[in-house]
Amino acid sequence: MAITVYSSLDTGAPALPSTAGQRFIDNLKLIFKACLVDGYGSKPAAGWTVGHDHADGFSLSNGEGYINFVSVSNNAVAIYLMETLTSGSAALGVGDNRRSGPWYEGQADTGRHYHSSSYFTSTTVNKHWCLVADNRTVTFQWFGSQANVDQGTSYGGLLHFGAYLPAFGGSGFCALGGSTGSGGTAQMFASTGATPGTMLRNPFDGTVAQGAAPGYRGGVVVETANASLLNKSRLSPLVLRPIRASLMGRGAGISGSTAANSDAHCGLLRGLIAEPSLSDVYLSKVLAVLGIGSPVWQDKLRPLTLPNGKQWVPAYYSAADLGAFVSLDSADWE
Repeated sequence: MAITVYSSLDTGAPALPSTAGQRFIDNLKLIFKACLVDGYGSKPAAGWTVGHDHADGFSLSNGEGYINFVSVSNNAVAIYLMETLTSGSAALGVGDNRRSGPWYEGQADTGRHYHSSSYFTSTTVNKHWCLVADNRTVTFQWFGSQANVDQGTSYGGLLHFGAYLPAFGGSGFCALGGSTGSGGTAQMFASTGATPGTMLRNPFDGTVAQGAAPGYRGGVVVETANASLLNKSRLSPLVLRPIRASLMGRGAGISGSTAANSDAHCGLLRGLIAEPSLSDVYLSKVLAVLGIGSPVWQDKLRPLTLPNGKQWVPAYYSAADLGAFVSLDSADWE
């Protein structure tokens, strides 16, 4: 298993056009195919395959499931998961066990799993991104318009998809990060926020049944009074004690309730970790504590090398959410 860091800073990285009318899905397709399927420059492909490719949608597979992105506007996509792909003639492919957020095949719920960004399309300046992946799991973050270390709400996004470690054991397939509306504030870790994530199967028993309106998010802190990034002043951990990021779920068939305070621990996420003392702090302060005295926006896209030699990539994409890291230690991916 090779873990590779791809970013817009790389030589040979796909360049995002700055043309009027360019859509979010066009940029996602350009980046995902370059990183996951084809490779570029000195960076090898992560080992994923294209399931189907349509003008308004496309799908990718790691051999364990399919993730299908469907354009719903210039600035937004809907995200679907499915186990097989039997037809790719439309933007949304046809296959077994299609799901998106609270919706699943044969169910009338109008909700879907969305991701949107008006600052990663068209002629927006300073579009930049970072993707960390192996052949099973992907963490992708992107930014636009601002040249700041600390990003305001809506100027960045985070998407995590592929294999994870479900509570019942074995392996599962997930997509996390986004919103329940096509123009909503994207979140992934906020404990008081919505849970737009999608799981291919029930994380507790491995069946397709997940009950009505299931919802999922990432979990990154042991305890904090906050659900978003803040400008905290007391920040000097003597010893870093990172924890594995978890999968949190709610709904009648998952936690027994749709209330945020009832979220159940559903498993572990591959590659994502958090330092509890740093999860609710602005990235500029986090980077300073970790040895970067005068951080610049490019530092969001680069691995940090810690005193013990391990490397982390920051995943602090928006002040509207909590922060995490993508570990480059293979032990954190198993």
